[in-house]
Amino acid sequence: MKPTKVNVYEADLGRFQGDTFWGGVLMKLKKLGTAIEMKKGPKMNIDDVQYRWVDDRINYLEKEGRKLTKEEMKQANNLWTKYGR
Repeated sequence: MKPTKVNVYEADLGRFQGDTFWGGVLMKLKKLGTAIEMKKGPKMNIDDVQYRWVDDRINYLEKEGRKLTKEEMKQANNLWTKYGR
């Protein structure tokens, strides 16, 4: 029986799911996006700069598997302080 081939890219994206550090970051970013929506209300523009920034980082993690930089983590923390409390 031949061994099955594992797509390395798909296996690598697993680090962004579940109880891993980056999985936790992804969940927090999703919560942050929801918090921004709730704080700004139904009149929020879908092209809002802060909401779009968070949404882009979520897409980077989920689709591209790119980790956040130190500066991006600081920006996310600042937004969390503003909207997440």
